[in-house]
Amino acid sequence: MGKSVVGYEARQPKADVTQERLRSALSDSVPASRSYTAPDSAAEQRVARVRRQALTLDRVGVHDNFFDLGGNAIPLPTVLAVLQKHPEYQDLITPTNLFRHPTVAAVAAHLDQMAEQEAARRGSDRRAAPHKLRSRKGTMR
Repeated sequence: MGKSVVGYEARQPKADVTQERLRSALSDSVPASRSYTAPDSAAEQRVARVRRQALTLDRVGVHDNFFDLGGNAIPLPTVLAVLQKHPEYQDLITPTNLFRHPTVAAVAAHLDQMAEQEAARRGSDRRAAPHKLRSRKGTMR
């Protein structure tokens, strides 16, 4: 092949990488995930739709791993931005959450749990702060 230099060997390029060879290599190296399971809840449908659009795929199941589908740090901000636009999830999703929960089901469950906690917190804040009445003189009662 090439000349050997202290344990290293210079190699000649074998061939150009084509989309077909790349897909073939990826499909061989990525283990087959569970069979396709369609999104059920509204949160799962929303997350699956966003991932499907970001990765330009035909379908994304609830147990499909974002990173196994070809996702990485490049499309992740797009997924994050679109999910944060939703009124329920504005401050509840972070990039770390998307890395920690790589499947649609895991992200949807996390978002639902955080939304419930936020709603409970907001409800308790309203009950905990009694309305104070002001007299005409400006003093509190």
